[in-house]
Amino acid sequence: MDATLNPVTTEATICGILVHSQPDGMDQVRQRLMALPGVEIHGNSKDGRLVVTVEDEQRQSAGDTVMQIQNMKGVISASVIYHFSGEIEDTNQEVSQ
Repeated sequence: MDATLNPVTTEATICGILVHSQPDGMDQVRQRLMALPGVEIHGNSKDGRLVVTVEDEQRQSAGDTVMQIQNMKGVISASVIYHFSGEIEDTNQEVSQ
């Protein structure tokens, strides 16, 4: 039996951010970042750098979240190193047979 997947396209904004914090305050910055909607931490280094992605959320845009990170206590700098804005396909749908 053939099953077809009909992806739904939605608008999305995804930003890759390099966050630099004071090394001795990185744990606090990590906690603050994890509390933000649409934020994921993918890695960090001992010198205070964190690799972060930010996605649009219903209640807050990725751009607003990036600005919030740049102004966050303990953050020295937050640089956007990747930006995508456009339609993406949602392939996490159930396949009907």
